[in-house]
Amino acid sequence: MAKTSYLTIPAGLDTKYFTALQSGNRFIIPHVKVKRLFTSRSRKKALTQKSLLVSLAPVWAGFSSLVKDSWNYAGLVSGMSGFKLFIQDTSHRIANDLSGYATPNLLYQSMVGRMTVESPATSLTIVQLHPNTYFVNKKVSGTRSQYEPVLVTENISLPVDISISYKSDLVSAGAGSKARFFVIIYSNYQGNTIENTCSINFSLIHDWERLTASISDVIGVFRGYTAFVEIHNCTGTLLFDNVSIVHGGQNWARDPYCNNIQQSFTKAFYQIPKNWAGKRRSNSPTA
Repeated sequence: MAKTSYLTIPAGLDTKYFTALQSGNRFIIPHVKVKRLFTSRSRKKALTQKSLLVSLAPVWAGFSSLVKDSWNYAGLVSGMSGFKLFIQDTSHRIANDLSGYATPNLLYQSMVGRMTVESPATSLTIVQLHPNTYFVNKKVSGTRSQYEPVLVTENISLPVDISISYKSDLVSAGAGSKARFFVIIYSNYQGNTIENTCSINFSLIHDWERLTASISDVIGVFRGYTAFVEIHNCTGTLLFDNVSIVHGGQNWARDPYCNNIQQSFTKAFYQIPKNWAGKRRSNSPTA
């Protein structure tokens, strides 16, 4: 059921109202909020003084060229400069009360996806949907809270190459225990829907490594695909990062650097989960 409401502005206060306030979320809970005016010079100075960009700049400048190159190489993997990755990583370390600075790594960066299965649960699967066409929710440029649906068309072409970095600390809970990252490509052939699977299997206990797989033989007409990260009949933790689903020369994985695997579309327009969504819910797993 739609929820609607309205506000009546007292006569004579129109100018003051629109100067100080603005409309908030128009789609779920209509409300008003403070209108942010331009940032004054004194406010900018205060923000700059508190910014990690300023406080960590001398630290970055003191690094050797070898250390800077290591950060730059790791930054290229996640689509940012080495300095920005260093700032991002250090800010998370400070937020989590970790001392010192991280060692940059090409397999994973400062934020990764995590799946945890705790007893009595034994399985957890998350999915990322990729139909042939779908709408995504895109913010309207120049506005604070307005969004519009944007049509995305994924024309699948072979081969489809998948890759992922992972670290596992899992314990078997019985027969058939496994963990994997896989893609099912759906195609129509002679009236039947065929599931074509491309899979990367994980070791139950393994330090960070990167694995790849490819599929180049699919029968019929493509109708879309779905990506999965699965833990089956195991308990423990699985970390993953730098997800890649490449076809047609482009990586179509949403949130490939795992900055927020739980993020989903909100407000008025959505058709599919933006990043990853749980397929099955048990008593106590978290993703």
